[in-house]
Amino acid sequence: MEEDTRKSERAEDLLKILSIFVSMVSFWVIALSWNYIFLDDLEFVPRLGLGAALSWVVFLHVEATGMIIMSMMREKWRSEGQEARLYAREARAEAAEARAQVAQAEAREAQALAEAALAQLEARESEAVIRELRRQLREARGEGANGADDA
Repeated sequence: MEEDTRKSERAEDLLKILSIFVSMVSFWVIALSWNYIFLDDLEFVPRLGLGAALSWVVFLHVEATGMIIMSMMREKWRSEGQEARLYAREARAEAAEARAQVAQAEAREAQALAEAALAQLEARESEAVIRELRRQLREARGEGANGADDA
């Protein structure tokens, strides 16, 4: 929105400069070349007055045309801004979705690592229980630590 406002202000400034420039050029063209164009013998001061009046007409026409163009450009810039905001919103949504997918993948990976560690721990505990049961069985049979009879 702010960029649209800046564009509009710049364009309006350029339009004002263009209007003034066209008005000045039309004034001097009318004031200096009236006799060559219309072949009437008009005095210099009346030519200046006619040039000033007609330059105001030209100025008003340029201003009116510029305002029509500016309103169309402002609408164009506004629609472009809305379109850019829509694209930005979609891009943010896609980025958020991608981050969510990455987070889900990391969570699945962490869960798999935890399950593997748990399985490894259970395997160690099972081995320890088996060793303990074997030791108890050997003691019950009266065997030594290496499996031979103590007697």
